[in-house]
Amino acid sequence: MTWIPWIRIEAEDSADEKVRKLYKNTRKPLTGKLSDLTRLTSSTPDVAGNLHRLGVSVYRDAVGLSLREKEVAALVTSAFIGCVH
Repeated sequence: MTWIPWIRIEAEDSADEKVRKLYKNTRKPLTGKLSDLTRLTSSTPDVAGNLHRLGVSVYRDAVGLSLREKEVAALVTSAFIGCVH
């Protein structure tokens, strides 16, 4: 059986300037990869950008927890909600 995608993901060379800018601004600096969330929400680049900035604010900029503690919290939360990614 052939895989048929049901969520439209914008191509990296999209004609939409907003999408190209989104991909440029949210690409991981070390790996050059895009997050799955950014790709999955790419058809609404304003929403995708806001979600990315929220994640950065919560995960990277939040104080009070060490990086290891943040990773453990993310792991436990993912397991709790049944995330398989």
